[in-house]
Amino acid sequence: MTHLQAPTSAGPHSESASEKALLPLGALMLAMSVSSWAQSTLSPVVVTGARERDQQTYQSGITSSGKVPVLAKDIPQSLTVVNEKLLHDQGKDSMKSALENVIGITFEAGEGGRVGDNIRLRGFSAAGDIYQDGMRDIAQYNRDTFHVERIEVLRGAASMLFGRGSTGGIINQVSKPARLITEHEVSATVGTQGYQRYQGDFNFKLDDDAALRINAMNTDADGRGDNASASTQRRGLAIDYSIGVGTANEFQLSYFHLDYDDKPDWGTAWVSNRPAPTPTNRYWYGLDSDFQKDQADAVTLTHIHRWNDGSSLKTSVRDGYYTRSIWATQSRFATGTTAANFSPSTMVNRSNNAKAGEEHHTFLQTDYLTNTRWFGLKNNILVGAEYAVENSSRSTYPGLSSSLTPKANTTVGNPDSTAISGNLTQQVATQFKATTLGLYLQDTLDLTRQWKLVGGVRLDNFTGNYDRSGSVAPNNTPLSRSDTLLSKRLGLMYQPTDEVSYYASYGTSFNTSGDLYQFDPQSANTPAESSRNIEVGAKWELYEGDLSLRTALARTDKYNERNTDIDTATNSYLLSGKRHTDALEFEVAGRINPQWDIFAGLGFLRAVIDQAGSNVAGQAEVGQNPGLSPSRQATLFTTYRLNQAWRIGGGMTAVSQNKPANSVTTQNRAPGYVKADALVEYRINQSNAIKLNIDNLFDKVYYNTLYRGFAAPGQARSVRVTLTSKF
Repeated sequence: MTHLQAPTSAGPHSESASEKALLPLGALMLAMSVSSWAQSTLSPVVVTGARERDQQTYQSGITSSGKVPVLAKDIPQSLTVVNEKLLHDQGKDSMKSALENVIGITFEAGEGGRVGDNIRLRGFSAAGDIYQDGMRDIAQYNRDTFHVERIEVLRGAASMLFGRGSTGGIINQVSKPARLITEHEVSATVGTQGYQRYQGDFNFKLDDDAALRINAMNTDADGRGDNASASTQRRGLAIDYSIGVGTANEFQLSYFHLDYDDKPDWGTAWVSNRPAPTPTNRYWYGLDSDFQKDQADAVTLTHIHRWNDGSSLKTSVRDGYYTRSIWATQSRFATGTTAANFSPSTMVNRSNNAKAGEEHHTFLQTDYLTNTRWFGLKNNILVGAEYAVENSSRSTYPGLSSSLTPKANTTVGNPDSTAISGNLTQQVATQFKATTLGLYLQDTLDLTRQWKLVGGVRLDNFTGNYDRSGSVAPNNTPLSRSDTLLSKRLGLMYQPTDEVSYYASYGTSFNTSGDLYQFDPQSANTPAESSRNIEVGAKWELYEGDLSLRTALARTDKYNERNTDIDTATNSYLLSGKRHTDALEFEVAGRINPQWDIFAGLGFLRAVIDQAGSNVAGQAEVGQNPGLSPSRQATLFTTYRLNQAWRIGGGMTAVSQNKPANSVTTQNRAPGYVKADALVEYRINQSNAIKLNIDNLFDKVYYNTLYRGFAAPGQARSVRVTLTSKF
């Protein structure tokens, strides 16, 4: 990655009159950024090229997850970074697989109206808390890692930095930037289950201050099933052009494209409160006609202006279009099926799960960073603003009802996958338009050489308009709501040496009723939920800074959660629900000696519903685990270089017993598991290497994607060989 010694920050809808009134704010910010060219000249900035991947460690390095580019030890919150070296060594090809390295993260199946990455962080939904280069990436699709330099997971309430959501934290993907060096890398991977992946990373130095980087990817793979199987076909392209790198005015123009045509695997229903005892490596109950076709396209323009005093103003505009469509099979077992009578002749009932949608997101974000001295104390100040317009439409396939397009029943031992035809005409059911204006201010104050105080506030206005005209009466009337909310952040750090940091922090977050683009008549009248996070922790740098350790003890409270009780006077849901999660975490990342790299984490969660609705079902939830928050998680990956040519490694992922969310009082449980991975790498010469990855070395059957109606198994044992060449 290029490092600068000067600080830097890291379908059409008509506009309403209020939106037009807000647009000049963004124009003014951009104008400020551009007009300052003539007002100052930046002294030379030294630019250094990227370290060779072999010389890197698994440490986080400089991170932008706190809006200000600092080392992880200077952030008073838990932070995990899955960097490029770890992604490369493990051969992770999706964001979901990369996040298996992060304790506190679990995965929910793509049901409940959603598709794509559906993540829980410390037991709280993070589906709306995914970011790309610090800007919201809430669209529904499965993310790939072909263009990703690192993935940053910041835990704890963070609405002061990022706006709505972030109860459990945020997940930020950092894209590979263009660099002032000409170098290229290509790789080809082949493996079991028809796995083929081809990647190209081409970086061109075009001038003393200009560069172009192109990342491309093609992936094909099969999933479970002997006769027919789940599968994926992904294509990706990312282009980044930068000019003025390291000068007073730097421009970056980026384009991102990802599309895939998958046969989705939705697993099977629960049987006797456990995942069905089917041979997961053989049977898949979908049909050849099943599909999930998603596409993401986004263009981002960024301008960074730097002043001589180290101040900077970064302004980014992103416009993205996202489409999705799915026709998947949901399998159930005949009534009365239990583990005791389950057999190859057990009846499997199959039904449709079909949905589609489009999203058009436009974001304008600006961050001003400066250092100043007030009352003799150093202040590192962040002033920022965000304006967003998010359009989302959801469609149905009215011609695919079970009565019109039945999916034939079969038996457990005979998963006939013969394709069927269906009426795939889409009909728009709902449309949601959200506008957000956020203004925020943060100051990092050096009280003494050892003590730092971080404090910030943010004011957000979120307005949602929900058009339900495509639905059936009485659910076809428009709904709308507007909320204005204040978020706070406070952190105190004690750093007696450069290698040690102790901290305590407090932060708040909020979830509006329209966070994920839908209202009902009651939620449209319901104010936002509120949450807070209190955390204490410590971070150490050992072995002359080569090895990073951290530990944290945190409590996250959602203290006015929506529930099923209704305030009849306002026709709104009562915000009387409460839940909390206590977390204890340990993590190590880096290099023990020049040959030995390690990345490991150990986490303990205690999640409890403290208060729920007044009905019988709600009261039965009190004192229960809310789901997707296992009490124990651990992860380890380590490599050792035997000599200049050979490197070996391996690791494991361990998760205790887990259960789906939103099914608190059921007894459905996925058993705990430990799965192991292995790595062998041979460096042919300075430019070429061949790598063998074995995932799930002992072919453990485990379930890591859960929903109240079904459980989907994790990957069976897979073997992949990758040839990488640099030139």
